[in-house]
Amino acid sequence: MNVFGKILYFLSAQMQRPQGYQLFHIISIVTVLFCTAVFCVIFRKASAKTEKNLLMSAWGVLVLFEIYKQLVFSVQFGETVTWEYRWDSFPFQFCSSPLYVLPLAALPKSEKIRDVVRIFLATFSLFAGLAVIFYPDDVFSTYVGVNIQTMTHHGIMVILGVFLGCRLTREGKMIIRLFLKSALLFAGLVLIALIMNIAAPMVTDMTFNMFFIGPNFPCHLVFLNVIYLNVPYPLFLLIYILGFTSVAFLIFWLHRLVWSLGGKNAQIQAENQV
Repeated sequence: MNVFGKILYFLSAQMQRPQGYQLFHIISIVTVLFCTAVFCVIFRKASAKTEKNLLMSAWGVLVLFEIYKQLVFSVQFGETVTWEYRWDSFPFQFCSSPLYVLPLAALPKSEKIRDVVRIFLATFSLFAGLAVIFYPDDVFSTYVGVNIQTMTHHGIMVILGVFLGCRLTREGKMIIRLFLKSALLFAGLVLIALIMNIAAPMVTDMTFNMFFIGPNFPCHLVFLNVIYLNVPYPLFLLIYILGFTSVAFLIFWLHRLVWSLGGKNAQIQAENQV
């Protein structure tokens, strides 16, 4: 085994598969909530330049962890180290979207583009992160590093979602027009996933079900798995898009509500000090 193989073998350390709301999961939840609070307090008055640097730093962490996961899932150890890519772990799920859109929240010169992506991260992406953090379902594996990667990835989605939600509401940019554009971004990602799912059989016989909306494999997401089996496929797609958008819209309004209540409390405190 060469040096690269030894490194991969070291990174493939095994553990018993964690279960929801047992020790590993509870520690992960507490860590994410604590880091979210600390991050939002420390960087609540950060400059636009600092925010961009934070977003790109987070993106770098996500990319490195994703590369690690892809390598570990695709390598097989025996007398020799062999490689077979795991197409079922291809990184284009709903929760993988920050890998592709985070740079668009920091790098473009167009403020309008950045704001649309920031709202996407503060609503759609935040929902995806929260869903996995509090309902991990089958995301855990027997790999120590992959379990850490999973919680880190979705934890960053939560941290950035809350952080950007606070920033956007304070800037007065948490508005319907921008949310609708972020919904179009989500619909565009769904369309890309659908095209990939349809084309996948030409590349691999493995399970390939991006966004879990492919016509060739059933959806296993909670609630949606029942809908998938009981309605025509086009209706399932419509319900999928509208359902995720509705939850993201609820989070959009929660950002506004929390900020409005916080603003009123700050005004009351200021009046009491007079």
